[in-house]
Amino acid sequence: MPKFYDITEWNEKPWFQTGGTRSKVIVENPSTGDDYYFKSSLKKEKIDYKYEFWSEIIASKVGTLLGFDMLRYDIAYNRGEIGCLSKSMVTEGKNKLTEGISYLTGYNTNYNPKDKSSKKLYTFDFIRKTLEHFQFSHYIRNIIEIIILDSIIGNGDRHQENWGIITDYKEVIKTFKDIPKSKFKSSLRKILKLIFVKFKVERVEKEQFNKEINLKMLGKFSPIYDSGSSLGREFDDGKVKQMLTDNLMIEAYIRKGVSEIHWEGNKLNHIDLIEKIKLLYPDIVRDIISKVEKKYSKEKIEKCVFDIDKKLPSELEQFKLPKYRKEFIIKLITLRVENLLNIKTEQ
Repeated sequence: MPKFYDITEWNEKPWFQTGGTRSKVIVENPSTGDDYYFKSSLKKEKIDYKYEFWSEIIASKVGTLLGFDMLRYDIAYNRGEIGCLSKSMVTEGKNKLTEGISYLTGYNTNYNPKDKSSKKLYTFDFIRKTLEHFQFSHYIRNIIEIIILDSIIGNGDRHQENWGIITDYKEVIKTFKDIPKSKFKSSLRKILKLIFVKFKVERVEKEQFNKEINLKMLGKFSPIYDSGSSLGREFDDGKVKQMLTDNLMIEAYIRKGVSEIHWEGNKLNHIDLIEKIKLLYPDIVRDIISKVEKKYSKEKIEKCVFDIDKKLPSELEQFKLPKYRKEFIIKLITLRVENLLNIKTEQ
């Protein structure tokens, strides 16, 4: 069950920039000095996803129940605004989160995710090759886990900034002035081998080679975070009530849901994407689905969703999640898990 925090008196850090499409601020807990991220739901001129922060919290709790490594999200109230709160995954000066976008653009400098024509290039294979390039092939399981979690919650926005790798690092600045261009790469490799032994990070500066090279030790894949674009958060109350009484409509909605991670330039239904990945990594896919099956309990999911707003104070009653929307979310998760478990039986 998520906790409730009133963070009105917490110290806001407006000088830190944050990514994403929702209102997000960094605040410091005055009692501990720890940094937290507060996010409210997406609201624009013609869009009001007022329950989106609940989707983030529910996705975190349900994912944890099913055995996924999830970032914890709690409920927070901040100067008249309700949202979700998560503790920073990193500690300043000790480690850092490098988001997927940095690795992808580092591997292919021509890749520009802000260019709409490049969106189809954001494929599973592109991610796989990027991880291989940076010697992070062992993290392909984490990517597959994210895709399977997204199939359960119906997340269609797992973009390049919604996954990453946490690494410890130190920095040493070194300048190479006298290495001929023809021998620069081979010389760099030798230097980097020494860096690995000394557990340091090298920054190389040579003529038009002005990029910071971060060779980071003791890395780990981040917990799964930013999963709020899920669980039908885009539907208004009328649509939710209608879908609750129309099985064909809700099943069609699930079938039409696609992953942001493409396959050979195309967006696929979550289950179809997992089927494709299974051809490459059958043991990993079956193992993850088997673990979901062992952890899954409809009763536990129901309790999790129905109790999600129990800690909300009575004076904030208007922000509670309506009962019919909870029932809708439970139905979505149940149907999606059933679809996922059908993959396991296919050989």
